[in-house]
Amino acid sequence: MLADLVRTGRLPPVEERLPEDPLVVEPVHSIGKYGGTWRRLIIYPTDTGMLRYLGYEPLARWDRTARNVVPGLAKSWDIRDEGKTYAFRLRRGVRWSDGHPFTSEDILFWYEDMASNKDLHPVFPFVPDGNHFTVTAPDSYTVEFHFQRPNGIFLETMAFRGGWMYAPKHYLKQFHVRYADHKELKKKARKIGYDVWHRLFLKKSDLNHNPDLPTVRPWKISVPPPATQYIVERNPYYWKVDPEGNQLPYIDRIRNTVMQDVEMISLKIMNGESDMQASYMDTGKYTLYMENRERGNYQVTGDLRSTFGVYVNQYSKDPALRPLLQDRRFRIALSVALNREEIIELAFLGLAESARGVSCADDPYYLPEFDGQYLDYDPERANRLLDELGLQRGRDGMRRMPNGKPFRQLLYWSPEESLISELWELVVEYWREVGLHFILKPEARALFRLRGENGDTNFFAYALAETHWVLQPVLYVPFSSIFRPAPLYGTYIATGGEAGVEPPPEFRRLVGWYRELARTVGNEERKLELGRRILGQWAQECYFIGIVRDQQLWVRSKRFKNVPDHLVWVYVVMPPGYVGPEQFYIDEETQGP
Repeated sequence: MLADLVRTGRLPPVEERLPEDPLVVEPVHSIGKYGGTWRRLIIYPTDTGMLRYLGYEPLARWDRTARNVVPGLAKSWDIRDEGKTYAFRLRRGVRWSDGHPFTSEDILFWYEDMASNKDLHPVFPFVPDGNHFTVTAPDSYTVEFHFQRPNGIFLETMAFRGGWMYAPKHYLKQFHVRYADHKELKKKARKIGYDVWHRLFLKKSDLNHNPDLPTVRPWKISVPPPATQYIVERNPYYWKVDPEGNQLPYIDRIRNTVMQDVEMISLKIMNGESDMQASYMDTGKYTLYMENRERGNYQVTGDLRSTFGVYVNQYSKDPALRPLLQDRRFRIALSVALNREEIIELAFLGLAESARGVSCADDPYYLPEFDGQYLDYDPERANRLLDELGLQRGRDGMRRMPNGKPFRQLLYWSPEESLISELWELVVEYWREVGLHFILKPEARALFRLRGENGDTNFFAYALAETHWVLQPVLYVPFSSIFRPAPLYGTYIATGGEAGVEPPPEFRRLVGWYRELARTVGNEERKLELGRRILGQWAQECYFIGIVRDQQLWVRSKRFKNVPDHLVWVYVVMPPGYVGPEQFYIDEETQGP
């Protein structure tokens, strides 16, 4: 694809485009072939995945087990000052897609001029639990992150979020108020309909919309929105090679065809018009996907991912209901009242497994016993516990609160978050069988999430992603209003007590354990102990009524190669980014893996 450009002098030869020590990528199965177009189906511009899933390029990255951190744009690093300083050494000679050198200046630019700029980022990103950092660059190929306190999880944080921690200064400074002439910057902004400089900057720094934006990722966009097809093409200065020294990526371009809805995507998949697809796969169409495999020349795989369940708000705004929700017996009753085996067959066509959602086997902090409590279908136990709590049945068979009022609650869920309405309908029916009257209340995603974060919902139907939860502590620890079991406790911790409700000791324990874990450097046994204390309390207290862990269905064309048989489908590892899409290739001649 690039040979003519080299012959005519418009592009240097490959040996001049590669760094001194390119990253060598081992193929999943075999050395690949150059060429071809990867066909994908999308709905939104961000579905291209250029910044994350298909453009996963942090300084330090996940390996293919999705558990260990290995070199990326940085070839090595040191941890100093008892974990308060992380020094990364960049690969010499890495270039942006326009040929300009990639150096520590590009990381400083992100830190000083983007992340620290209030117009661009009102809240500084990537600071869990208030452990702020500064960035310095002793030379062009060294960058140092200096924390206020020891940070025991920064390498994992870098593997998760590091792909955002740099930007091409040489290009973007022309749109930044610190470097550009203010009058000229205003003119540029007004020319495309913006009245403030930072809206222009955000548009120009968007990989999904700006073809002129240099990148260090495998591909860069050449046909941006609005279009019926977004096209991305290979980066001629990409800095990785295979073991034989061939510059990656193998695939020339990716064609992202914009579809109107999920139904159309399913039809296109069954017609064989996508090479690798996980987004918008509908579990309810599993049988149809399987029946059309031969016609569409693809294979179907299912990998376990997040757990569906119901959060019980530990600080209900209803003072009469609050003591009941805070009683562990009530939450256990809700769990054992569910017939998960029947739910799996009726709502998931057998493509799920019973789960509490207290982490999973891909997580280093996981223990099998965390996920096994309160899973058995035991309506007798549920009824006994509800009786003990004073929830007596009326003549209609439905239960009443101790104050005599009927127990009648809304179970909020968002169809946009979970396509499987049958799941929640079954949950409501099982709880009705033990005398608890729930009404299923669907809501649009934005309002659904807002209610949850304000603590306005007592029962919140959602999913819990488990792998690498320590990098998203709000899933298990009350650090913000996103803490689903008690949003007001999370608000209290996040604001230093200025808002929200002060958490009781059991939730403060979670905060204390996590803070110690996050500051522990060089003692993995202690980190495991602390992490397992948190998960153990979750398992015992049943804050989340986990129901089933469903499967992420995905299809792969038989012409599409070097894809593992199974993937970890968790946002934190940016699938399939962590396995290296740059080594995927297309082969029309063979039909094997």
